[in-house]
Amino acid sequence: MKVILRLKPPIFLWYLSIIALFLISFSSPLHAHDAVCEGEEAAAMPRFELDEIVVTASRIEEPIRTIPRNVTVITSGDIEQAPGNSIVDLIARESGLHLRSFFGNDKQAVIDIRGMGDTAPSNVVVMVDGVRLNSPDLTGPDFSSIHLDQVERIEIVRGAGSVIYGDGAVGGVINIITKEGRKEPEVCLYTSYGSYATFDGRACYRGSSNNLNLAAMGDYYDSDGYRENGYFQKKDASVKTGYDPSDYVSFRLAGSLHQDEYGLPGPVSKENKDIREKRTTTDRPHDYGETTDWRVVGDVEIWLGKWGMLSAKRGYRIRDNSYIIGYSPLISETDQTDTIDEDTKSLILGYNKDYDAFGLHHGLQCGIDYYVTEYVREERSRDQRKNSETKPIGGYLSNDWHLTKDLLLQWGYRYNEYKGRFREDLRKSFNGIKRWVNGDITEKKLTHNVYDAGLVYAYRPEATFFSGYATSFRIPNVDEFARADECLKPQQGRHLEIGGRIHLGDTMEWAVTLFRAEIEDEIYFGEDPLTGESFNRNYDEKTMRRGVETDVRIYPTDSMYLWGNYTYTEAKFEDKATFVPLVPRHKASVGVEWNILKPLVLSLTGTFVGSRFDGNDENNNRYEKLDCYTVLDGKLTFTHRGFTLFIGVNNILDELYSTTAYSESYYPMPTRNAYGGLEWRF
Repeated sequence: MKVILRLKPPIFLWYLSIIALFLISFSSPLHAHDAVCEGEEAAAMPRFELDEIVVTASRIEEPIRTIPRNVTVITSGDIEQAPGNSIVDLIARESGLHLRSFFGNDKQAVIDIRGMGDTAPSNVVVMVDGVRLNSPDLTGPDFSSIHLDQVERIEIVRGAGSVIYGDGAVGGVINIITKEGRKEPEVCLYTSYGSYATFDGRACYRGSSNNLNLAAMGDYYDSDGYRENGYFQKKDASVKTGYDPSDYVSFRLAGSLHQDEYGLPGPVSKENKDIREKRTTTDRPHDYGETTDWRVVGDVEIWLGKWGMLSAKRGYRIRDNSYIIGYSPLISETDQTDTIDEDTKSLILGYNKDYDAFGLHHGLQCGIDYYVTEYVREERSRDQRKNSETKPIGGYLSNDWHLTKDLLLQWGYRYNEYKGRFREDLRKSFNGIKRWVNGDITEKKLTHNVYDAGLVYAYRPEATFFSGYATSFRIPNVDEFARADECLKPQQGRHLEIGGRIHLGDTMEWAVTLFRAEIEDEIYFGEDPLTGESFNRNYDEKTMRRGVETDVRIYPTDSMYLWGNYTYTEAKFEDKATFVPLVPRHKASVGVEWNILKPLVLSLTGTFVGSRFDGNDENNNRYEKLDCYTVLDGKLTFTHRGFTLFIGVNNILDELYSTTAYSESYYPMPTRNAYGGLEWRF
């Protein structure tokens, strides 16, 4: 692959370079991270990733240096210092990841990995404590149901993960790991207020006693939103407890409740997207939605000594969502309210064992995951009801084999079986009274075999190089099956990547990855050129994604941390050589954290996203491209004796931009906005 870049650096890169040079020249030798609470020691080690222990790549703990993938870890320390107000703001700054937001908040926001485009919600798997957050329909994972204060760390594994995670792990996997109780009990109280009458208040507790630990959090968030009818109100509560009766057995139980109400302002026209007083308006002042989402996860781990480790995880999720799109005063609100009811049960079993052979250390793991989802979408506005029950089950085997002390071979295999029952009902009128009439049942049964293999070479303890090959699959979701071509098939992919990670002492870490993904029968929603009817079908030609991801982390002084990344992604239809809509070819992020004084930290984050084709412009000649944009965010934090004061400004450059558009109907993002608040930990 030959990539030639002729890219004029966006102006914010020059600004940040000047700022960084100024700060380096005048900064004092202070620690890069200070304690949040009095008495804690400042972090002495830089936030480099080569030695991080992660669980997402294989579902067992392993250092990044042994993984043949591009992996990123976002820690709770990163979260506390970073500008931004949501998980999607935080994740979107990483290499290879791209944010698409409809209304400027994390509700219905999409994180795309490696150029999946419009179907990213179904091609990127998001986990919370090892259980899927993805919904079985096109809505994808609801990031707004996870509060930042719950998060201990976020692990991002780019590339195919179908062997370990099954269906939909095509672009990558994001695993959000929530906090547990602390050794020393802690209570935190938090409040903030900002632009658009945005209020956020929460309380949390984390502590432990003997073998029992507990973490609990409650939060209330309310915002008018950037646009008319762009309000968003949510309430979150979560509890997570752990019990370790001995060194051989541990139990975990976590539960959460998320409730929200939100406006649906819809898009604005091409003519109004760059006019400040018009881009905030809406022609849908009465469209809205509301959600109730319950999740419970319990797991147990049993250590069998020399015989390895057994684990079992059981999850439950109940999601109710109602909404009105296209409100009419001529129809009763009941008859135009659509509803979604989802009930998902999951069971994940695992076994892993380390063993020695030929004088070298190796590892083996296997597992089974089983999901049962009952899903009903009632569309009263169209007199239709879609019922489905899906039962995917898969078994996998993976092995880490040291060929030499410095050369590791990883390989894995999965067999997956999918069963689905679908029924579409119609609401018909009988003597003036509408009643539901059940339709015929359609059954689907699909099987898949996928595998992966990778090599990791530890040239030195501070330098590793890797390469990997994997296959992937994605089964159509319930929305796609409900409105599909008769011949709709699952998509299958082949993925290749090669890269390396190097760090120089405690000063600098650098990583680069080249990737290539070829997908056959990719699923999309499109128009039949003969009939003009739109439905879900497979592309006739292959789609190709290839590119490069680079990351750098630098500590020029003890008081300063600099980071940056750049991603080039070429997502194309192979035969006609057009680009996949909504995928930017160029994306770059840079950031700086500076301890101006020991308790005072300044954080700046800038992101540049290149132009993209309109979401409905598969042939690249129908609509105007979305403009490139540059967003700069900043945050100033002062911490003393358990108190933290902070102020932040998002979109400092006051950019007018949109992350997504369809047929030149745009969803504008907020302009410059500010917030401030106080947190007390004791």
